[in-house]
Amino acid sequence: MKKKLLPLAIVAAMAPGFAAAADVSGFADIIYNIADDASLYGPDGIKGNGDDVTVSSTEGQFTTSGEVDISGTPMDGVTVRMDVDLMPDAGTGNSASLEQANAAWTATEGVTVIGGIMNNPIGMECGDAPCMWGTNAGVISNLLDGQTSLYGNNLAGVAVAGVVGPATVTLAYANDMGGVAEENSVVLMVNASPMDGLDLELGYGSQADQTKNAASVEDVVDFNVSYAIPGVEGLSVALDYLTAGKTVDSAYEIMVNYTTGPFGVGARMENVGYEAAGAEDSKRTTVHGSYKVASNLTAILEVASGDDVNPNTAVTGIQADNVTTLELVATF
Repeated sequence: MKKKLLPLAIVAAMAPGFAAAADVSGFADIIYNIADDASLYGPDGIKGNGDDVTVSSTEGQFTTSGEVDISGTPMDGVTVRMDVDLMPDAGTGNSASLEQANAAWTATEGVTVIGGIMNNPIGMECGDAPCMWGTNAGVISNLLDGQTSLYGNNLAGVAVAGVVGPATVTLAYANDMGGVAEENSVVLMVNASPMDGLDLELGYGSQADQTKNAASVEDVVDFNVSYAIPGVEGLSVALDYLTAGKTVDSAYEIMVNYTTGPFGVGARMENVGYEAAGAEDSKRTTVHGSYKVASNLTAILEVASGDDVNPNTAVTGIQADNVTTLELVATF
């Protein structure tokens, strides 16, 4: 359960010797869809009526993607970073997308300014395979990704981060998340670790009123907490909770993870509630087991059971019924 925190990245940029020379890293992500019950539906959209057929099934198929990250410090106090996502060319003529391209400047001791394209810091989950909770991104991550008009869950703007007492405070001013012209979004983040093993984050992001976009959730407030259970090495629990100004009433994820040696197991329960009267909640329960084959290779077997009756799969990322996947994540 690694947190996707812009402040932590900025603090790292302030550390002596960080990216003193150009540094290249990245990963390859290979996923095999073992079973996909959600692909079996009849022409009436109802399963079990005797007319079930396979519709847009990825069962038995492989998907592969990767990323190359480059960072360096061409001058004292300034770190430049560029992340490029790579994926197979599906006839679109485009097999690469820019995820991040920014520069971080240590303005004064304890204060850093970062400008350019950066990951949206709101929410708990990282968007890259090596630091995601499991194979499938959580509903909050998917919901936020659906709000940002840039490729991926990213923002284009300027952020300032600094240590204020026991907390790290980040304020960002960016192009509107949803891409509304001549409008801007403001993001405010507060991170704190009041005790060993306990991490707290409160985030707010504004978004222009999009009355014509039914998928827009407008302003969001997110609170997440993770806690490493004392006395039980490798056991941790986490909660991520989001409220929105439109469409989505609230969304939450509850996670538990346990690792011992190269082995790991985890469970996650998710729920999205909607503003519309009578709309049923979208739900998903996921369990996975992982094995660290080598220091830079991890295998994950995951089973997700979803219930998205609205359906709002494009917003939540939840597929109905059971989906079983095997994933290999290799880093360099």
